[in-house]
Amino acid sequence: MSNSFDKKVLRKQDALHESSGATFYNNRASLGYTSSECCAIGNERPFKTLDDSISIISNKTEPSPKLPLKKNAKSPSNFRAHNVRTLSDVTENLTKLHGKQCLETMSMLEGSTTPKIPVKKNMSFVNKLRAITKMRSFSQSKGETVDDSPPVVDHDVGLVCLIEDSPMRILKFAQNGNAKEVARIVQTDPSRLHVKNNQGQNALHLASLKGHQQVVEVLIEFHPDLDVVDNHGNTALHLAVSSKKPEIIDLLLKSGANPTIKNHLHMMPIHVAAELNNIDVVNVLLDNGVDANWTGESGMTALHYAAAKDNGEVMKVMMQRGGKPCKKCDYGYYPIHIAAKCAAASAMEAIIDKALQAGYTREQILSFKDRENNLPLHAAVNGGNIKAVKVCLIAGASVKAQQDDGSTPLHFACAQGNFEMIKLMKEIQQENFLAAIFILDVMKMSPLHRAAFFNHTTIMEFLLEHGADKDCRDINDRTPLLLAASKGCWAAVQLLVSKEADVHVKDKRNRNFLHLAVKYGGKLEQFGGTLIKDIQDLQNDKDDFGCTPLHYASKEGHLRALDDLIKMGAVLNMKNNDKQSPFHFAARYGRYNTCRRLLDSHHGPNIINETDGTGLTALHIAAQNGHTKVVQLLLQRGAVVNKDNDDNTALHHAAANGWTHTMKVLISVHSNLIDVVNTDGDTPLHVAAKNGQTSATVLLLSMGAKMLYNNYDDGFFDYIIQNKFSEVAVAVINHDRWEEVLQVCSKTYGCYVLGLIEHLPAVCMNVLDRCQIPSNDDPKSANYHITYNFKYLDTPSKCLEMARNSPQNNEIYPLMSLYAMVRNNRVDCLSHPVCVTFLKVKWKHYGIWVYSAYLIVYILFLASLTSFVVNHNSLMHFERASLENSTASYLYGNKEDGYSFEPMYIICLWFMLFYSFLNIIKEVGQIITMKLRYFADIGNGLEWALYITCSVFVLPFLLNMSFHWQWEAGAFAVFLAWFNCLVFLQRFDFFGIYVVMFLEILRTLVQVLCVFSILIIAFGLSFYMLLFKEDSKAFSTPALSLLKTFMMMLELDYMASFNEQYTDDREDTLHFGTLTLTLLTIFVLLMPILLMNLLIGLAVGDIESVQKDARLKRLAMQVELHINIERKMPLFLHEKVTVTEYKQYPNRCQKKMENFFSMISFTKDASDGRVLESRMHNSYLYEELYKQKVRLRDMSTVLDKNNQLLRKIMQKMEIHTEDDAWDEGAGQNSDDSCDEMHARPNEVNRTKTAKEKLYIKSAVISLWKK
Repeated sequence: MSNSFDKKVLRKQDALHESSGATFYNNRASLGYTSSECCAIGNERPFKTLDDSISIISNKTEPSPKLPLKKNAKSPSNFRAHNVRTLSDVTENLTKLHGKQCLETMSMLEGSTTPKIPVKKNMSFVNKLRAITKMRSFSQSKGETVDDSPPVVDHDVGLVCLIEDSPMRILKFAQNGNAKEVARIVQTDPSRLHVKNNQGQNALHLASLKGHQQVVEVLIEFHPDLDVVDNHGNTALHLAVSSKKPEIIDLLLKSGANPTIKNHLHMMPIHVAAELNNIDVVNVLLDNGVDANWTGESGMTALHYAAAKDNGEVMKVMMQRGGKPCKKCDYGYYPIHIAAKCAAASAMEAIIDKALQAGYTREQILSFKDRENNLPLHAAVNGGNIKAVKVCLIAGASVKAQQDDGSTPLHFACAQGNFEMIKLMKEIQQENFLAAIFILDVMKMSPLHRAAFFNHTTIMEFLLEHGADKDCRDINDRTPLLLAASKGCWAAVQLLVSKEADVHVKDKRNRNFLHLAVKYGGKLEQFGGTLIKDIQDLQNDKDDFGCTPLHYASKEGHLRALDDLIKMGAVLNMKNNDKQSPFHFAARYGRYNTCRRLLDSHHGPNIINETDGTGLTALHIAAQNGHTKVVQLLLQRGAVVNKDNDDNTALHHAAANGWTHTMKVLISVHSNLIDVVNTDGDTPLHVAAKNGQTSATVLLLSMGAKMLYNNYDDGFFDYIIQNKFSEVAVAVINHDRWEEVLQVCSKTYGCYVLGLIEHLPAVCMNVLDRCQIPSNDDPKSANYHITYNFKYLDTPSKCLEMARNSPQNNEIYPLMSLYAMVRNNRVDCLSHPVCVTFLKVKWKHYGIWVYSAYLIVYILFLASLTSFVVNHNSLMHFERASLENSTASYLYGNKEDGYSFEPMYIICLWFMLFYSFLNIIKEVGQIITMKLRYFADIGNGLEWALYITCSVFVLPFLLNMSFHWQWEAGAFAVFLAWFNCLVFLQRFDFFGIYVVMFLEILRTLVQVLCVFSILIIAFGLSFYMLLFKEDSKAFSTPALSLLKTFMMMLELDYMASFNEQYTDDREDTLHFGTLTLTLLTIFVLLMPILLMNLLIGLAVGDIESVQKDARLKRLAMQVELHINIERKMPLFLHEKVTVTEYKQYPNRCQKKMENFFSMISFTKDASDGRVLESRMHNSYLYEELYKQKVRLRDMSTVLDKNNQLLRKIMQKMEIHTEDDAWDEGAGQNSDDSCDEMHARPNEVNRTKTAKEKLYIKSAVISLWKK
């Protein structure tokens, strides 16, 4: 029984021991100690006995007698068995026996944070100690022996320290004012000055906060950091100020504390003192040199802080000691503004008294303005604080004081609708209030205007009772009545009307009350019958735009006002300055019900066909703005389809703006309108194309519109190309009538395809897409074929015949479309499968034969030249300078004539000479025909050099002569002949791409070397000066030096040329050794390394552009070849080789010869089906998007019909809503500053701007293009 009890007790002691160690480590770590330091502290002085622990808890200085331990107690288990208790043991027993009170004592001494638990309050501390002693006796009675040997402590059991050694004890003594203990602790360990609690406060902070002056003096003797801050940024001086301890403040300042440090609220000590309203503290700060004008948060001084708290006495002291009440904060507020906003009466009086003492008047000090030019009273009114306003008024701020904009506080109060504030102004300053009622601001608005502007009827009635002028005018000549009507403040209108305000006045634009009331939706019946009688004579008045109230009612769709005006007898056909009637306005803004009511009136038949100043009827205007329902109504009522002053019909106007539904309605009733022309000869199709209207253009084409020329011989497609309307062009090309469109001749382009190539290459790709039609067979079957249409690529024979017969038509030549692609660099168009297949067909029909013949002849020429050079000795020649010297020994024949050759080679020589002369004649002919363009091609110069050198080489042999210079010319001729053979391969697709890329990179290389040749010259001349006497003779002359320098870029030859001469200890070799090697190093860095890397980078970086250019050049050469052949071809032969349609069977086997020539002439991707498949996919996507657009339109139509049905049902059921008072349609901006009564709609013949085009483009097509 006893053994089991001992085991339970020991387990609990172990658990508490471990938790005690963890708590100890955590407390040490929170104070900034490392783990090693914690161990060192724990090992300094462990608890030796239980009595020792108890004596520490009870603050005894002498521990009780020691309890001896068992001698062999070395392990942790033996330690527990012999009751060597640590602080954890004591803590456990105290917790078990005495509950929370003992733990609180331990926590207080250690600074721990043990959670609170309920305890018995009637148990004394002595009884707790007795209970612990009984527990000890109980454990000793279980057979444990006592030994006098010193205790054995196992440090693994737990790390502990004495509470008197805790670094937190100095904070407790500083807080309690125990200066003696603080001094002792600091003397023992000066580092305790820096210990902080969880608030970041050290001993000086706590002593200053609690007001313990002696502790502060003791701490200052040890020279601590007086400016250290706690977690809130407060120094000891801040805390001393907050605790209102002048003596400590004085002591800290004289000891060197910095009074300019700001805490986290950006407040200095002087700001804290001003806010706390302690005069003594403020005096102490000011006595020690603190400036009251130092700024804190947002640039506020101490006066600002004091004013916000209404600390008037402190403000007086600070102003007497140099505080400036005229200093603004960052927000532009003076202290008096802060006082006004915060209703600080005492602060305001203090500021005013100071100003009076300084010679200012009360009015001057109350006229200070903040950044927004608000006076103190204005600021108080804007803040909405009645108490603050009262303080300002009592202080003497005048109600009639005006700001820069002329506004008084009464203006602001009336705008806010603060009736209590206005009554307060009247009570405190009655005379000023009565005067302020008539004061006008910069807009010449009175307080009554402001109240009417915001519909504050209570304030308006109060102002009128005190004599406010109800008919005063603002800067726009608006009375409060007109202003309230223009803002829709109908309660204010009713009040003013009841007060007999003048309803006959007009504003600056000559608009009367009825204009404004109708414009902004006023209900005339709510103003009373008396008012209606008074304003009957206003219903036909015109404003500056010539508009009557009925115009405004028609424009805004205000049906009730319209009905009232009609009942009152308003004239329906009065016109404004643009000769537009209210009916025209209703048609422009799509007011369907308004139009219907006007037509139902007795003037309806007279106004339906009335025209405005430009000859537009209501039908024109409705069609121009796309109001289909209004157009239907007008057509149903018998509106005549007239022309305007420019002979435009309603269909012209609808087409100009792309209103397809309106166009369908017009064409369904008057189909003859589709081809009607205006004064310029433009049909609706011209107008739609000119304005970039895609849907309208497609609709007119579908309706069968004719493709006519206007008065300028332009077709509709000319406008599309000129304005680069790519969306419209794509829609036309995708239309079923696209071939009919492209067959029309153009005055500007001749053929529309040429215009598309020049201006709209993307659309040209669509044309080419439509020129290839795949069959409906299985793509993998042998019968699957693709039909190509070439009629837009080849020039008809009739056109060529006209060009040959008429010198004026010299611009017509074969393959004009392909040549236009080459001229405009349209690589994508040239690479299209249709173009490539077209060139392939041309090649098969005649190109291969012509070119093969030319190739065979050139190969014979090259073979003859090569054979002759290889089989004859170049040393068999005559050299006059070598007749008398030793060099004649190696010349096999040094005679001037008598050289003979075999007959076969004589034939070769004559053939080469004849071939060269023929080509020279050919080049001369090209110069005559091509003129300056001939010299732009470097290849022509290459051919001249070839044929001239070949002639020079061959001609002396035919005269039985052989010379030295002749063989040199022959060497050039052989090189140029084979190089020209390489250039000749450009025309073959299999080789051409690489040849062209090689020539492009060669051109880049030549350009770079031309630039960097300066460096070659620089290094070459330098090496010549330094090395011209070397044995190698490589640098003996400037020319050789330059050549050697150029060669060194590829092969430096350092050992033989530099190192051996530098190390042979001879003065005559490499005389300038160091300088030469230095220059060589610079040369290596700049030329072989930098320049070669640059060339490699250019070659790699330009590879993509080189490939693109090479592709264009190869195709251009093929086009040029066919053009040159067909230009010289007879017309009958041209008709035979012309192919307009070609079927290709990609799955059928071809002949071996055809495969061979196809491989070396054209790439396989020319007829690759993937390109076609991709384009077909794009076309399918476009069609699907277009279908979705049509569905959305249908849904919109259905919704409109449902809306109309619901309206009719509500009318039958006599259900009325607020929306019933307003007509449908697209209303305009009703702001006074943006009146559009006189605005003109878009003209038909005007080409839209880029911004307008952006908004009218089809969303579906734009998305597809993206």
